[in-house]
Amino acid sequence: MFDKRWRIGALLGFPVEINLTFVLLLGVVLLWLGGLAGLIVVGLAFGSVLLHELGHAVVARHLGVRVSGIELHFFGGAAKMVELPRSANHEIAIAAAGPAVSLALAGLGLGLGAVTGGWLLSAIGWINLVIALFNLIPALPMDGGRILRALLTRRLDFVRATDVAVTVARVVAIGMVAAGALAGMFQLLLLAPVLWVMGTQEKRLARAIAHRYAYDGGGYVSRGASWAPAGPRRGVSGLGTGFAVRDPASGEVRRFVIRQRDGRLVIELV
Repeated sequence: MFDKRWRIGALLGFPVEINLTFVLLLGVVLLWLGGLAGLIVVGLAFGSVLLHELGHAVVARHLGVRVSGIELHFFGGAAKMVELPRSANHEIAIAAAGPAVSLALAGLGLGLGAVTGGWLLSAIGWINLVIALFNLIPALPMDGGRILRALLTRRLDFVRATDVAVTVARVVAIGMVAAGALAGMFQLLLLAPVLWVMGTQEKRLARAIAHRYAYDGGGYVSRGASWAPAGPRRGVSGLGTGFAVRDPASGEVRRFVIRQRDGRLVIELV
């Protein structure tokens, strides 16, 4: 049920989808605030989260990481990357892009609100400030957690860095439970177990893809990535499976494809 989503359009070439859980979140905010104020906050929150995720998507595309679209859900949103960042520096840049957009909007809104006295501008500023600070919490898989993991890989291997980042995330989750219980903030009680489970998934993913990364002294770099060839060559059966290898020294990417030729599997340089 909660996997249901609707496509509402596209922004800068990225399809935008709304998950049912995001609609429920907006409904909770509307019921909590009520009236015109609730409608305005819902609209501002929607636009702010969308721009935050657009920041991730644009930087990812600039760095050569394919993004299939943007999905808004109960815990904010996600730029759905088809591939993983190619290096630690790329992961930092992509993860930091969303909070950077939110902080820029926060500064603009609060600044103009202070000068003009406009409450709507101030509301834009405060909403984006909350979004930025929340996402910068160093809890994997949130933006702050991804930045922390990438920085840790300057001294630790990819799996160990992920484990440390997940441990920090679980400390944060326990803190959320305590804060939620003491302050009556039930949304934190809901978020904490989800953060814990997602951390476990990150640990499993790190172990599954660790073989794809090498180290250059400043963090991880991709050894290569799978890709889909455009089509079969004449006289060669099967579409084949492709992979790419990046030369750490020159940065040149060489693409290869595995094909079946005369009953044998061969690796060809494309």
